[in-house]
Amino acid sequence: MSENYSLMSHLTSAHSMEFETLLPELGVGITYSSAIEPLLEQHPELFDVVEVEPQTTWIKTRDGSEPYRMLDSVLEHIAQLPGHKLVHSIDAPVGGTVRPEQAQLILLERTLRRLNSPWFSEHLSFNTTADFRTGFFLPPRQTCEGVDMALTCIRDLKTALSVPVAVETGVNYLRPRLDEMPDGDFVAAVAETADCGILLDLHNIFANALNGRQPVDDFLARLPLDRVWEIHLAGGFELEGFWLDAHSGAIPRPLFDISKRIVSTLPSLKAIIFEIYPSFVPIFGLDAIRAQMEELHELWEFRGKTKSERLPVRVQTSIDINTYSSPAVWERALGTLVIGRQSHEDLARELQADPGIGLVNRLICEFRGSMIVNVLRLTSRLIMLALGADIFRAILEDFWAKTPPQQFASLEAEAFADYLVALDLKVPQLGKILEFERAVAATLADEQPRVVAFDIDPLPMLRSLTEGHLPEVPAQAVPFEIEVTPDGSIGVSGMDQESIRQIFPFH
Repeated sequence: MSENYSLMSHLTSAHSMEFETLLPELGVGITYSSAIEPLLEQHPELFDVVEVEPQTTWIKTRDGSEPYRMLDSVLEHIAQLPGHKLVHSIDAPVGGTVRPEQAQLILLERTLRRLNSPWFSEHLSFNTTADFRTGFFLPPRQTCEGVDMALTCIRDLKTALSVPVAVETGVNYLRPRLDEMPDGDFVAAVAETADCGILLDLHNIFANALNGRQPVDDFLARLPLDRVWEIHLAGGFELEGFWLDAHSGAIPRPLFDISKRIVSTLPSLKAIIFEIYPSFVPIFGLDAIRAQMEELHELWEFRGKTKSERLPVRVQTSIDINTYSSPAVWERALGTLVIGRQSHEDLARELQADPGIGLVNRLICEFRGSMIVNVLRLTSRLIMLALGADIFRAILEDFWAKTPPQQFASLEAEAFADYLVALDLKVPQLGKILEFERAVAATLADEQPRVVAFDIDPLPMLRSLTEGHLPEVPAQAVPFEIEVTPDGSIGVSGMDQESIRQIFPFH
């Protein structure tokens, strides 16, 4: 049995986005990371705009009344970089039932004002259920009710923020479903209903098409193209038969050719942004990034070449009542599976057969592992050197199976540290190395100095770990203290700062 649901009652009859013509043309830019700063300094002419992901510059605190702390010095530094600034949020998504946090909205508005960002963008995805975080942007429930959920979240953003809002088209590694709208129809319905802009991530929809979802041209045919203010382009690679939205390097040549055709049809396009994750910058290289930016400037010249006539958006979908589920059920079932937990819900049993579930679970685990190793580098290295990489991996997998993903790297590392303490591994000095790294993370969060006491001279041990070999633990006990201070420095009695930096390159 099926029933047709029409979204025409949701859609606005008149186009009320008068502000789109007032948005400035920014040009070509890149997502910010400290890794690309040398290129910004050497070739500022290539970067009309820098896009900032504000949550990457925040610290999660233990203060319930102020759960996030903005590093004003970092924000001020970014404000002084070449080019205009755009704010692209990565932790207040609008595709689910969990609404944006008020504490985040306050800091986002502060960021918008300081950087003078002309618009704000966020993901049309979800990363949190009512009970746990997923650690990954997941596709929303693409139904009429899913549109309503997105509308509620977008209204929250529009109420709290002083600039227009755009939603980003997401990546989706799941197979298409009979009980959902096609991807382009859903984005169109959300944008029209919420009367907001669209951040068209062309690499996302390119990846979706390669992975068996809606073809690029079909997707674009459903969109109100005059709502597209911004484009994202990036590189990816193949893994387990999927094309990943990896932000790993060069824009695929077929995608670049598609982009030339698409850019010419977008009457309201204001910016094109190249995305690359900081970890891939050293691998891809600054010279290669420079070449990509030069090509994007050529792409920018294609904008508005083809006259685009706005067509009415008429979105209809046929929903199979036997398999229909609410956004909340969808989020719980999908989220449970991708973090590696078992679920006995009918929808979860159905989703379990989708190969995309295993892929997303692997990506989540790899991301969680990278967060832990980045925060607890010396601890992780000591475990691998003492017990082997395979044992360390097994420890991580056991931790992932028992603990859901956390919001920030510091929280993920803190949860893993608690797990290690309970595990009580018999590795000499592991407890003290872990205590030291926890002190560094805690001081960064609350700005309170801490002193870590050792019963041996830890410096030879720390030096060995940074050099990548297992340290020898001296038999003689020698009381020793290391002080961690809020400015990020580490004090060791009788040593100058250069000597300390050689021992603590990670901190």
